Amino acid sequence: MKQLDLTKFKNDGEILEYLKRLPRYKNSGLKSAYKRFLFFLTIIYYRFFNLDKPAFIVLVTNNSCDLKCTYCYGDYGARTGYKDYSTKDLIRIIDELKTLGTRLLTMHGGESLLRKDIGELVNYAKLRGFYISFNTNGSLIPKRMHEIKAVDTMCISLDGREESHDKNRGKGTFKKVMAAIDVVLENNIPLVLHATLTKDNINDMEFLAELAKEKKCRLMYSILYNADNISDDKMTPSNDEIRTIVAKIFELKKKGYPIYYTDNVLKTTIEWPDYRVKSIREKDLPVEKGRTLIPCYHGRLKYQIDADGRVVTCWANNDPGAPNIKELGVAGAIKACHDKNDCRYCAFLANNEHNGLLQLSPRNILSIMLIHAADSLKIKTGKR
Repeated sequence: MKQLDLTKFKNDGEILEYLKRLPRYKNSGLKSAYKRFLFFLTIIYYRFFNLDKPAFIVLVTNNSCDLKCTYCYGDYGARTGYKDYSTKDLIRIIDELKTLGTRLLTMHGGESLLRKDIGELVNYAKLRGFYISFNTNGSLIPKRMHEIKAVDTMCISLDGREESHDKNRGKGTFKKVMAAIDVVLENNIPLVLHATLTKDNINDMEFLAELAKEKKCRLMYSILYNADNISDDKMTPSNDEIRTIVAKIFELKKKGYPIYYTDNVLKTTIEWPDYRVKSIREKDLPVEKGRTLIPCYHGRLKYQIDADGRVVTCWANNDPGAPNIKELGVAGAIKACHDKNDCRYCAFLANNEHNGLLQLSPRNILSIMLIHAADSLKIKTGKR
């Protein structure tokens, strides 16, 4: 599908009516596999010719969230006075990212399902040729799954057992997540469960692994991006606790549980000396020999665009003064973020899994390609 000519429309209402008349994208295993393969080829092409282009973008569609998670790095559950993107804004962003060479688009919140137009935005992005990953807290999935069923992958936040999950994310949210998991799987969409590691779920690693195995989905974990900004020491694990938790995750992976991360990613986090120090920057080089480290490609091939317009390399570099697309445009803000980036290594699990892929590490490529191949087979047009 060609880029939408936004000059033809007077307002968002007209744009939305047009989007509703577009054909519905019907995903399939073959189509999704092709989009995933195209992303891999694009990465190889960019790396071979040493091109720093935004192949992978995380797009935060709105500032609001219906939860108030205790550890939220973006404070989305408490943002007030922020102006959300209009439908026109997001269509323009999607089109410009397509022009800039983006292949993988993660739609993120806040909570994206709070947007009334999110189904049309997903459909438009799929018609434009993106591989779409969709992140959600799951609360609105039962009501709105039919609007976003064209996505290639769904990621739902689940921190552990009911008590620990609800403590960090709100009473009753565990039951909503469990209902959402079943709805996603009933619609034959590949699912990833994502847990943020805190003191409250230290003992929930096996529970999560067993659940992922039972539900036949993948499992990811994150250490806190903003641990140095959280005053509640009762929530933030110590260095030793994080090291022990990640070592436990590594053992679960060795036992065959569907842990998303490759061995070198887990080793990097286990060997990290101090998790309050988020990253190793240019000024910190060189580092001691013998450590497992994965070079950072955020700010080169991957970026995050926040709902307030800021472009950052990742949530660990959540700079209030980051380049903003509302001032510089999408291409200008991405270039400014690229030019000021000095991050070289970090301890963050998901970041390093992506870094390993973008680095063209053979083991990371093999691991992720096997995951994507298996996930593509889960997508069926029948019930969808």
